[in-house]
Amino acid sequence: MGIRLGKANGGAPDEGLIGQGVEVSGNITFADRLEIEGKVTGKISSEGGSLIIGEFGTVKAEIDIGVCVIHGNLEGDLTARSRVEIHRTGRVAGDLLTPILIVEEGAIFNGAVRMSQEAVERKALVEVESEPNEIQEKRKTRGIFGG
Repeated sequence: MGIRLGKANGGAPDEGLIGQGVEVSGNITFADRLEIEGKVTGKISSEGGSLIIGEFGTVKAEIDIGVCVIHGNLEGDLTARSRVEIHRTGRVAGDLLTPILIVEEGAIFNGAVRMSQEAVERKALVEVESEPNEIQEKRKTRGIFGG
């Protein structure tokens, strides 16, 4: 299995796959969804996309993402705007910044976690920026959370 990229047709999300046996080194940026079953070294970023590290995936990277679901191995710091899930086969060595953290029994996590207001505010800012302009203007006059 190699690298597979899907182009959205009719509003469907873009999807990418880095398959087993594939090694990628460098910066990766994507929009919607990326699944890694191979080996990635470098930097991974997406404004609101979902990163899935599969059971056979190995990632050594600095990650700034919307959602991260970990079934494999991650070494590096991770910032997630929405949530991080570490499943029972997941192994993480690095610091996390996320408003929501889910860790299944059996997962291994070595690092620090910050679930600060900063992470929550970053998530709210991303959501507001994706709204139509007229809603953004209303929020500016009332504040981000209304009122």
